[in-house]
Amino acid sequence: MKKVLSILAIALMTVSAFAQESNRDADGNIVKGPYITNPAGANWFISVGGGANFTMARETKFSFGGPALNINVGKWFTPDVGARFGYTGIDNSFDLKNGYTTMIDNNKGNFKFFHYVHGDLLWNISNTISGYKENRFWDVIPYVSAGWVGLKDPYYKTVNGYDEVNDEWGVGAGFLNKFRLGEKVGLYIDLSVLSIRHEVLAISPNKGENDIFAWMPTATAGLYFNLGRSNWDRVKACPPTASFTDAEYKALQNSLKALEAKNKNLLDELEAAKNIKPETVVITTEGKKQIVLFYDIAKNTLNTNELAHLKAFASKLTPDAKLTVIGSADSGTGNETINTKLAITRANGVVDILVKEYGLSRENIEVKNMFDLFGNNPQSRATLVE
Repeated sequence: MKKVLSILAIALMTVSAFAQESNRDADGNIVKGPYITNPAGANWFISVGGGANFTMARETKFSFGGPALNINVGKWFTPDVGARFGYTGIDNSFDLKNGYTTMIDNNKGNFKFFHYVHGDLLWNISNTISGYKENRFWDVIPYVSAGWVGLKDPYYKTVNGYDEVNDEWGVGAGFLNKFRLGEKVGLYIDLSVLSIRHEVLAISPNKGENDIFAWMPTATAGLYFNLGRSNWDRVKACPPTASFTDAEYKALQNSLKALEAKNKNLLDELEAAKNIKPETVVITTEGKKQIVLFYDIAKNTLNTNELAHLKAFASKLTPDAKLTVIGSADSGTGNETINTKLAITRANGVVDILVKEYGLSRENIEVKNMFDLFGNNPQSRATLVE
């Protein structure tokens, strides 16, 4: 057991090796998460490798067991935490200490083949301590393992004519060292130990030693391959929000209330202007007749009443009458460009009616435009004909 702890201690010492590969900002501080969750198809990997295993138990010597093969497929859920599902095949032979016998070969040694189907929980301690770094060369990943162990004994089949298969649950732990060769491929070294009950080895211990466990350290190396997306994006920090003092906040509130009151007054004035009923005014100056035609706000066409007034005025004119038509708009609403266009449009609209409907000659009609015919008020939304 002390030898197992020694192997794990050596592996643990590698944690300090990646300190120089910490992910740091411009101020030298280690930069960590949070990270954006990747889709289900991202951050998968497979690995294939081989190596050697050893056997350690009270009944046996610490000895080389034989070759080992492992195949794994896994996924990283975050930069720190992942899982993998794997198969490990082990050829294992061992020598027994004096005083112990096997069930099959009377102390001449033993040879068995192990199938270990397991699931592992992975912890990337490099990312946890030093922050995620996409191009880090060396990641140290401790893990715990559990699964099914199946044992086949070729010697047993030779003697008895059929296979003996022992089923057992095993647990283990290890250190996975990943060395980045590129975005999609890398080298790994896996140092692990599997623990099973001594009965799986078919060893007869001394009386009173029925709870002895066997330990099977394994060292393998091989290649891993990243599938799909293999990197992680860090959540971007939100820009700081503006802060206000109580006095500034109250000033903003007061300004908002003042603007709301002003807006309400403007709306009230606009509504009142819409409700003003235009009046028809006919002015006679020195025997010359005039008529004023009024419009609704922003309108350039006469309503029914104003058309009737224009008809009454035109019926008293002769076809050769000479007139001046002055279109007007009030400067209290709109801007100069809009009002100029509106005034001309109003005047030309009246001229068209006089020519087309009442037979006057266009050459005898002079067209003008102006603002505020009757001052800056709604009555200036009008056309004067004289």
